[in-house]
Amino acid sequence: MEQYFAADAEYQQELERLRLIESLGDPATIRHLETLGVGAGWRCLEVAGGAGSIARWMSARVGGDGRVVVSDIDVRFLHDLTAPNIEVRTHDVSTDRFESDTFDLVHCRSLLCHIGRPDNVLDGMANALVPGGWMLAEEPDFGIIESVDKNHPFAAGFDRASDRRFRFLRDAGVMDGFLGKSLPSMMEAVGLDDVQHHGTARIARGGDAASRNWLYVCDRLDGYLQSEGVLSEQEMADSRSALQDPTFCYRNALVFSVWGQRPK
Repeated sequence: MEQYFAADAEYQQELERLRLIESLGDPATIRHLETLGVGAGWRCLEVAGGAGSIARWMSARVGGDGRVVVSDIDVRFLHDLTAPNIEVRTHDVSTDRFESDTFDLVHCRSLLCHIGRPDNVLDGMANALVPGGWMLAEEPDFGIIESVDKNHPFAAGFDRASDRRFRFLRDAGVMDGFLGKSLPSMMEAVGLDDVQHHGTARIARGGDAASRNWLYVCDRLDGYLQSEGVLSEQEMADSRSALQDPTFCYRNALVFSVWGQRPK
């Protein structure tokens, strides 16, 4: 995967997309971080910090005696993270390593599906933990996305487009939208103990936050997919119409939250 699919996205549009992702994902992420015990004095690493919502939460949680390093290959949306316990770092996780034996917690979300060698990235993040430190990684499985009502006029086109879109992107090395289900075994393979996981899936509706996020993705990718013969013009149109129609409901991605501890 040579380039993140949104690397050249226009600023305001990409910021809105990142905030949609935060609104959808933050409640579950925060619940898991609270369960892991993140608290005063912790040293936390937020990898691929996006628009910074989880880094802000960590900063407030760890307090003045704690530290939060938030990294991203694109730090355009992190300029307002000015708390004294936050360090913003421009960092390409696919090529650059973090310091070893440093952090009590490492977290990433919807990162590994965009990386060509996610096992190497996981190994680097695990190495950044202190003994006894925790990693929380969250990744999707798009394979379950499908319409709820097969009789809806947009259902067949939406289902065909979704299946073809994500399988092609995986096979072309653009994005592995099926990685989530492999994440528990991947975290065990880098030496983490007590690996546990929780999956969350929602029924989404045309026009809601999940659908608006998918429309941004379609805007950036579907022209390419049509040029490659993956999607027809009609399938693209049906898929977009479904994502805008409040009468259309679909099962959205299954998101796996997986956590494990570096051996003490």
